[in-house]
This record gives sequence, C-alpha cells and structure tokens, in this order.
Amino acid sequence: MPGATSHRVYSDLFNISNFVVQTCVSQGKNLIIDALREYFKKDTFYRYEENAWGFPMTPNLTDLPPDIQERRTSRIYIGDIFRFEKRFYPSVTVRHSSAKYYPISFNQNFFNTKYRLDLVIDGYGERSYVRTPTHHTICGAWDQTFEIIIATDAIPDREELSDIISAFMIGVARQELSESGLGIKTVSISGEREEDYANDKIYLQTISIETYSEWRREIPIDSIVEMINFCFSFGLFSSGRFVTDTTSINISDSITVEPYPPFPNP
Repeated sequence: MPGATSHRVYSDLFNISNFVVQTCVSQGKNLIIDALREYFKKDTFYRYEENAWGFPMTPNLTDLPPDIQERRTSRIYIGDIFRFEKRFYPSVTVRHSSAKYYPISFNQNFFNTKYRLDLVIDGYGERSYVRTPTHHTICGAWDQTFEIIIATDAIPDREELSDIISAFMIGVARQELSESGLGIKTVSISGEREEDYANDKIYLQTISIETYSEWRREIPIDSIVEMINFCFSFGLFSSGRFVTDTTSINISDSITVEPYPPFPNP
C-alpha cells in the first residue's frame, strides 16, 4: 500500500477500495517497533541484534562469554510477541491497546480533489504548467493507544529501560514517527509491578503512548474532459503585430473524448 511508509499489505481489498494510507493497528505497531530496534542497535549495554532475516538473535545464552560487546546474541528483545514462546529478558513488547475514529470533517473531506502538475511546452517554446485533477479524496483520522511493556529479571533494568524508552519516544522518535504518519500526543508511565515466574520474579512496567494518525482513499477520476473547444483568430502579421480588433473572427467546434480503457492488472 503506498503512503508515507513501506507498509506491505497482501490482501487485495485495500487496492479495490482505493485505500492509500491506513496507519492503524498493524502499521502503527510496526513503526514503533522499528524505531525502538534502530535506537537500541546503537547501544553497547542493551544492544539489539538481529539475524539476516530480521529476527532477534535470542539463542540459548549457555556458555556464552559475558562481554557486552558480544555480537552473537541480542542483549534485549524488542517485538510484539515472543518467538516460539521462549522467554528472554530484558524484553520490550509493543501492543495495540485501543483506537477510536476521529472525523476530520462531517463529509470526510469528500469534495477535495488531488491534482497533478504537468509541464506543457508548445511549438514556440512557451512553457506553462497545467493542473489536472486525478483523484477524489476521502480521509479521516484515528486516535490510538499503544502500550510498550517492559519485562526484566532485575529492578535496575526495569527502571533504566523505562527512563530510556519514555525519553526516546517523546524526545527523539516523535519527529521521525510524525513524518511516517504516526503523531505522538502524550506518553505516560504506569506503576511498577511484579509477577511470579517459576521460582523467580518478573519486574514489569508499561509505557502508554497516545497517537494520532489518518486513513485516506484516493478514487481515480476516469475522464476529466467532456468537451474541447477550438477557437481560431484571424489577423494581419504584416504590421509587426497580431491585429484582432476589427478583422478577427472566432470559429468554435467541439469533439467528444471517450475515456481510455484502463490497463489490466498484471
């Protein structure tokens, strides 16, 4: 699906309904996960590593050296679910919590038109720009909430990751995500909590992010030309200028333009 980001949709329904932007559950969550992964790749302590297929490198840590520069494993897990239900700590998982449709206007901006700017050069070298309507647009917005769940096996890791991620989302990633179609409105941090896991404790904290995004349809305009008028003016060129005050005559005619059949889908 074209838009601000390279979001891939395998279903044909978006294309059939002419959706070009839909930054909601899947796209919004992927944007936040990708931003966190790229940020933690720069770190040396909580360094994020992935394999050639883009999966986190979270193998068995038995007998691996404790050096934090070790590149054979990731030092943090970042994603939406755990791979193969294996636990890996510290972990950062992103979940979609809620979404609400927010109307931009009563008629969803139905009467807006998208134009294409064409450069036209005539036989005399005169250049001009022509605005050609190409699509009717319909759009709306989403108010959404995402949760970033931090789970660690140590209290200091939970506190540090909460500070790092909250500062990153509101101070660093806000501009980047806004350019990708996901605007951050507020960031809030929940209280600390613990859960029992086997004979140990898991230390949890949740960061909630309220966002603003949009959906948009661009419906192609099949035929924008109903009639072409031809107008001819007659005058004298011998005087060095085109005289049209008394010797001009207008001849008008029109032709009908049939819409060109669309190209078949490959």
